[in-house]
Amino acid sequence: MKKIFFLFLILLMAPVMLQAQNIEITPFGGYVFPARWNASNGSLYLDGNAQYGGMISFGMSRVMDVEFMYNRIDTKATPEVIGYNIDNIPLSQNYYMIGINKNFRVNETVSPYAGISLGGVYVAPKESGYYSYWFFAMGLDAGVKVYFSKVVGLRLQAQLLMPIQGGGFSFYYGSGGGGSNVYVTSTLFDFGFTGGLIFRLGKGY
Repeated sequence: MKKIFFLFLILLMAPVMLQAQNIEITPFGGYVFPARWNASNGSLYLDGNAQYGGMISFGMSRVMDVEFMYNRIDTKATPEVIGYNIDNIPLSQNYYMIGINKNFRVNETVSPYAGISLGGVYVAPKESGYYSYWFFAMGLDAGVKVYFSKVVGLRLQAQLLMPIQGGGFSFYYGSGGGGSNVYVTSTLFDFGFTGGLIFRLGKGY
């Protein structure tokens, strides 16, 4: 599953890399707040903890970037299920996301932005006896980039990452017309803040 997912990402990003005007590489670190993941038979409480990873942004124009992000959260989980008394199960959440960011450049130095992303998250317990799972995921982010020069900058970001637990599609038609609806559901909201140094390759905007 993991190999297929990475192959899909490489094929998807190849044409973007060829057309990019510049590339920004940003290793980052930060903090994610505690969260609760609800299910039909109980919930899972996740401790707040550090998060870290890296981003590669491909500048397609002055106002749009296409971005690949890897974000890892090492945390501990406590099942909140009647009759289940095990707590502090160490696990990692590994997000692999592709997104589009809209830049709102104030000047050549300061560039606020906002974006949306889609991808997957690999949830992997670190103790034997528990299963690992893949989920589709989506995310929202907003922040600011501050450039010290044409090649180095600082990126500060708030982000919300959400594994997708379910979804569906509906179509209807009646005397008043027809239409369709697509929806997804999630009960886990990983919200946090990150910061990192930007290293830019290629011409600057």
